[in-house]
Amino acid sequence: MSFRTDRVRLVVLIKKKPSLSKKEFHQHWAKTHGALFSSLEVVKKNILRYEQAHTNETVLSALAQQAVFPVSDWDGMGIFEAESYAKIFEVFQSDEYKKNVIQDEECYLDRDATQMLPLDLLSIIDQ
Repeated sequence: MSFRTDRVRLVVLIKKKPSLSKKEFHQHWAKTHGALFSSLEVVKKNILRYEQAHTNETVLSALAQQAVFPVSDWDGMGIFEAESYAKIFEVFQSDEYKKNVIQDEECYLDRDATQMLPLDLLSIIDQ
């Protein structure tokens, strides 16, 4: 067993603000927030990949009826990939992030319910 040493991922499990519709949440997160976050110099310097994973409500509903496993109530995941956790943390601790991004996050996500999950990568299938 060998974990990758060239990169790590931090997954942020996202909860939308209760006052927003799912459509409003997904549109704001994808368009407004995605553009703002990716424009930061600290992000350009430290982040190798930033992805947003938006829930698919149709499939989520179908899965809930199949009852194979309980379905998640998260609204999405932000996935940050970098050479190290230190580089990811540098983004979140930067004045640039605090000044520009946190204010935008207050518009669409429930910061108290959102959670972070650091992940070391172990490739099983890599085609």
